[in-house]
Amino acid sequence: MRTFLIIILIASWIAFIGSVLLMSPKGWLGLGIGWMAGGNEYGSKKTLENKLKKVALASGIVFLVVSLILPYTK
Repeated sequence: MRTFLIIILIASWIAFIGSVLLMSPKGWLGLGIGWMAGGNEYGSKKTLENKLKKVALASGIVFLVVSLILPYTK
């Protein structure tokens, strides 16, 4: 059980970091969003950003919950 929780912890950490880097318009990976969205400010770029925010929020919550549960498992 502990190994499974550690794997979930690492996966949620990677998902959170990746989604935050993709959300950053001037960041390392954020430059690709404009290209994927076709450069339209009112098009799919906003929906992509909303999806990335949801992924970041969900992975952050999972990370927090697992990090609180992990010390009490054997």
